[in-house]
Amino acid sequence: MTQSTKINAKELTEKAQNSKHKETYQMLEKNSAYRIGVGARAPSADSPSFFVEVLINLSAKATELDLAQLEKALKGLKALQSRGYALFLEDSNCVSCEKRIVQNPNEEYLTVKSLLKALLR
Repeated sequence: MTQSTKINAKELTEKAQNSKHKETYQMLEKNSAYRIGVGARAPSADSPSFFVEVLINLSAKATELDLAQLEKALKGLKALQSRGYALFLEDSNCVSCEKRIVQNPNEEYLTVKSLLKALLR
């Protein structure tokens, strides 16, 4: 997804409303350091909500610890936490970070994408 591409909140909401679990997710950015996606939850037709999810890899290889990458990951995690993201340690060598967004998640996605590119590259 490019900087000029907009996330279609209406489409996300419709997909969530039509899904079995009333939730949908779309991955937008992926590289060796992180993954960013957006989603929608629609428990009822009049109350959809959106979220931005970031998965930050703690190490490039599951068997080796790269302290330089770990330091960058920590900077990214601190930045996301300061933006209101909840952080969860996953079993797969990464930390899951999620923030609920009331309106269209496009602005938050673009901000986080830019922030992570600066901190984790």
